[in-house]
Amino acid sequence: MRELDERAYRLQQQVDADMLQQLKLAGQQQQQAVSSPTKRQKAVNAAAAAAKEAELAERLEANMNELVKLSDEKLNIATQIYDYIDRHITKLDKDCKAFDAEIAKERQRLGLPPVEPTVGGGSVDTGGGGGKRKRKDGGGEQRKLTPEEQYQQALAMADPSEPKYCHCQRISFGEMIACENPDCPYEWFHFGCVGLTEENRPKGKWYCQLCRKQLKLK
Repeated sequence: MRELDERAYRLQQQVDADMLQQLKLAGQQQQQAVSSPTKRQKAVNAAAAAAKEAELAERLEANMNELVKLSDEKLNIATQIYDYIDRHITKLDKDCKAFDAEIAKERQRLGLPPVEPTVGGGSVDTGGGGGKRKRKDGGGEQRKLTPEEQYQQALAMADPSEPKYCHCQRISFGEMIACENPDCPYEWFHFGCVGLTEENRPKGKWYCQLCRKQLKLK
């Protein structure tokens, strides 16, 4: 495509130059018609100008035809690219549906309840409360899963490279809370692993037991 653009650019420059030459030639003819002393000289000048005009006109026509040809070729390539991308997207959509079906079968095999599709593995709520942060999975109205069910559900859909959190060294699942110490080796903790529930959720900054000892906090 880039090569076609360069060829078209060079042709367009040649067309512009030839059109400018035609204008100059027309001006010269008018000037010679006035200044030529004899009819013979006028005839010679007119013949030379006509030959030059014919040459320019022929070259202009050839270059314009070539420009049209290049435009058609570029359009054809663009159409082929569009068709290729469209086929690729269609195939990708089919592969995604097949992957979703495999996940559903795996969840059924593990005895996990079906869930609505979600984007990513959960959401992080960074709203108010003195720096308190929490991490929890999305979902619609359904039976609240036990911590073990939440873990198995997250594990079934997790990427092999999913990072491990908490002192239990398991992946992210259910509600989680972050230690406010930026140097905390675990960063995030599962509510159940640190004895937290919806009822006793901390309202201010929270530090894990390890960091509380290191920072000598009460």
